[in-house]
Amino acid sequence: MLELKRTAIAFDEKELMNLEEIIIDQDEAEALKFLKRAVYNKIAKGQQNRLKSHLDTPGDPAEGFKNK
Repeated sequence: MLELKRTAIAFDEKELMNLEEIIIDQDEAEALKFLKRAVYNKIAKGQQNRLKSHLDTPGDPAEGFKNK
């Protein structure tokens, strides 16, 4: 899951041309692919390998203590 904070991403020339084509053609299917590839994946990649709190893990962090 992505961190909810302000994020900036950069597009190269090819991505900008692709975006322009999507807007002109009003291609909804290609727009979703573009969002996944050029926006979501870039944000997710930028947030990888960052330090996280043990509280960010799924499940109950105290579960290990209950079992002992």
